[in-house]
Amino acid sequence: MRPALPTPSALPTPPVIELRGLARTYPGPPPVPALRPADLAIEAGDYVAVTGPSGSGKSTLLHLLGLLDSPTAGSYLLDGLDTSALGDKDRSALRGRRIGFVFQAFHLLPYRTALENVLLAELYNQTPRGGRLQAAVEALDSVGLGHRMDALPTTLSGGECQRVAIARALVNRPSLMLCDEPTGNLDSTNAAALMGLLDRLNATGFTIVVITHDPGVAAHARRTITISDGVLSTRPEADRPEADRPEAAHA
Repeated sequence: MRPALPTPSALPTPPVIELRGLARTYPGPPPVPALRPADLAIEAGDYVAVTGPSGSGKSTLLHLLGLLDSPTAGSYLLDGLDTSALGDKDRSALRGRRIGFVFQAFHLLPYRTALENVLLAELYNQTPRGGRLQAAVEALDSVGLGHRMDALPTTLSGGECQRVAIARALVNRPSLMLCDEPTGNLDSTNAAALMGLLDRLNATGFTIVVITHDPGVAAHARRTITISDGVLSTRPEADRPEADRPEAAHA
């Protein structure tokens, strides 16, 4: 008797991010190895912080993970798809479908309402017209801005602008939310509220990678990856001091 085939729910799913010897060297002279060959896997639903000093390679890693730059060696698999051989057009399309960006600068169009800024993400991603408005409204509701949909960014606080940026990032239900210093332009109160929002989004299943120099931001992640002189090293949650974890701070 042949063994039964596994049901679809039992089939293994690939990591959201898988790096295999990924490296980036900028041409010289002399050549500059910004990211040395790195192996890394980030599973669906994970929450990872990437930390390191200025010049360590954080921005290079961000650009590679976000498909904004190409490696000079190794491969990067996103949802199991090897991106190494993709042309610019296909990389751009994949980036629009699978990656949501949140930057330190909010990058909102000042003369477009919060709702219109979120809708633009769907337009660029060629989301079918019928569901765009509902998805944008739901995204703003999910970040607590359903009452500010018609407001211009110039009338919003920094914390509200960053929440609009998060709504724009998540409206297409990306495989990966990639955040670059998301609290960098916020005061401590708004920064804490924003990190609470990212925690809740991760709890609902979003895979989040945060690039940060702030230990308080990194403490929200399940695990921390450090980068120094282009070399990645991972410290799992189990190895983190109890006092470093957000839940310990609130005990």
